[in-house]
Amino acid sequence: MNRRSLRTHACTLGLLAVLPATAAAQRLSLSPTIGVYIPTSELVKAANGEEFKQEIALSVGGRLGLNFGPRFGVVTSVAYVPSSLRFTFDDDEETKIDANLLFGTARATVYVIPTTSPVWLNINGGASLVKRGGDAYEAAEDKTDVGGVVGATLGFNLGGFLSFYVAAEDYIYGTTFVEAGTLEEKSTQHDVQLALGFGVPLNK
Repeated sequence: MNRRSLRTHACTLGLLAVLPATAAAQRLSLSPTIGVYIPTSELVKAANGEEFKQEIALSVGGRLGLNFGPRFGVVTSVAYVPSSLRFTFDDDEETKIDANLLFGTARATVYVIPTTSPVWLNINGGASLVKRGGDAYEAAEDKTDVGGVVGATLGFNLGGFLSFYVAAEDYIYGTTFVEAGTLEEKSTQHDVQLALGFGVPLNK
């Protein structure tokens, strides 16, 4: 066997040795979540005094995370919000109509305090998608908005395989609320979600 073949075999053996270690370092986890959705501004504030604002509501969902070591990872999440849309007219009359929301995200996470610590902290950011449904948006032409999301998560390793965390996220997106017979209104939304979750690893 010549030297070139020896080098090739050595590189192959080295790669085979590194791959299991790399795979082991990747930690996949699934997390059910529950929290609260808090809109910070009106969806539309018309010139004639009418206001349209999403109501504060409970949010339920889950996360799928993949950590490439104790300092970096990626996470996807989904959250469903069974909310209402509040219509306020210039005579202070209010009406509420079912208006649910579905949030989806894909984010990168950087751990300021690594996951190997008893208490860990990450900051995260990425892309978000917001889909609107329910009676309030039945006449809307465009029910989906795309934007960004930034957040932070504080977690606690409970021993064994379970972790608990609290998260705060800000969904930032430009929305167009279009309803039959009305003018097009555009605004930038900041929708905050606070959540609690339990992380369960899918590989050990």
